[in-house]
Amino acid sequence: MATDLQTKPAGVGRPRQMLEDERRAKLISAAAELFLQKGYHATTVEDVARCAGMSKKTVYQVFSGKSGLLDALLTEWFAPYTVPIDSDGRSPKDVLIDVLSRQVNFALTDRQVAMLRLLIAETSCSGEIVSALERQGLGRGKGALEQWLAAQAALGVLKIDNAEEASSMLFFTAAGDFLMGLLLRIRPRPTAEEVNARVEQTVAAFLYLHT
Repeated sequence: MATDLQTKPAGVGRPRQMLEDERRAKLISAAAELFLQKGYHATTVEDVARCAGMSKKTVYQVFSGKSGLLDALLTEWFAPYTVPIDSDGRSPKDVLIDVLSRQVNFALTDRQVAMLRLLIAETSCSGEIVSALERQGLGRGKGALEQWLAAQAALGVLKIDNAEEASSMLFFTAAGDFLMGLLLRIRPRPTAEEVNARVEQTVAAFLYLHT
């Protein structure tokens, strides 16, 4: 009896949660690959299961279905925009330059641009994607930049009436034409220096108006 206990592999009974996490990550990765290759509406749950090397039953054990996969993918996609911002004693200028630089550079990566093309192309085909985007809550109090701006306004540091509008203005002023050029394939990816210069100009103009 003692021998059985000693030879029992360490950690037996514990790997299930890790297994579920791995399955989830693998399914999200497979869904992203297929959505970008085939489109959301042309992809089936069977396709995702096959790509991930799992059964359809396993997919439904982890997600409610294709819409659940889309929700998980969008949550992962928007994660950098929802991480809380801590000023850490920095000035509003330094915080905004840091946050905007990271967000804009992330938005301009190949994968993010491809995802945005997918959403633009397929949103008009179905309300599923619109509903999924609504559930993310960005622009309705869940965006990190939006929350930080609202907090600064409450403290009297910034003069802002609408944090949602201010957040959108900052991001799209800094990223807008860069992003449009990449979406339309009419201009190359901007250099880090070009992004930094645009972010600094955007922040300077914003603070001039709101401090």
